[in-house]
This record gives sequence, C-alpha cells and structure tokens, in this order.
Amino acid sequence: MADNVVGFVRAEMNAEFRRQIARWTKDAMLRKAKAGHVTGGRVFGYDNVRVDGHVERRINEYEAVIVRRIFEMAAGGAGFKRVAKTLNEERVPCPRAQRGRPDGWAASSVRPVLFRTLYKGTITWGKNAQEGGRDEAAQDRARWPGSRLTRLNSAS
Repeated sequence: MADNVVGFVRAEMNAEFRRQIARWTKDAMLRKAKAGHVTGGRVFGYDNVRVDGHVERRINEYEAVIVRRIFEMAAGGAGFKRVAKTLNEERVPCPRAQRGRPDGWAASSVRPVLFRTLYKGTITWGKNAQEGGRDEAAQDRARWPGSRLTRLNSAS
C-alpha cells in the first residue's frame, strides 16, 4: 500500500512540474510575441533572421512582390482558385509544399496569404491558445497580444 501512495505522490509531483514548464514556456512565448520576435516558423514573404539572441522577420522583397500581387488580384475580384491558377500558369514560386503535397499554388495556399494578419503589419500570437480544454483565446480577439511590424501588403 505504501508503494502505491509513494507512486501516486511522485506521479502528481511530475505532473505539476510539467504544468509549470508549460506555464514558463507560454510566458516566454508571450514576451517574445509582444517584443515582435518570431515565435513560430517560416512565413512566405519574410525571412527569419537571428539578431542578438532572438529571431526577427525581415521582408523578403522577391516573395513580397508575389504577396502584393495576390492582394491586388483579390482586390480586383479574383477568387482564390483564379489567383492560384494564374500564379501557376505564370510559374510563380510558391510557399514550400508540405511533405507529400504537390508543389504549386492552390486555393488553400492563397487564402492564408489574404487572411494572415502578419501581411497587414500585425503580429498575432495566442490566437489558438487552449486553456482549460477549450479554445478560449480564439473567442475573444481582445486577448490576442499583438505588436506592429512593417507592412508587407500595400494593397489593403
């Protein structure tokens, strides 16, 4: 019986330690996001550049021309599929394809370009944070910490 109690206490201590690490990680990511540092991966139109121990996004001018063109076509009334088809016909470079997916533009790769707040100059973090088993942050935009960044899109 004593072994069961000791095992239970150890398991609970380990679980609490994991929860504390998760809190520390979340706090660190929040600080990075508020400072305008990269908290995720690569984004089409930007390069991730290491600066003084952290990573910042810098506009990739070659890809930025493509992003601006997508916004211009959409503003002109072209839908996601039309934009993707036009870019593919012109052999415009696309974001890196995920493993097992074809290389090229698709409606599903054009849509995120048009809806990503980063292209409008706002870094958004915590949008899909889960607390208490449900997606609370996504329900309340006011809770999304944001910081300003140089605008990539001049069309909106």
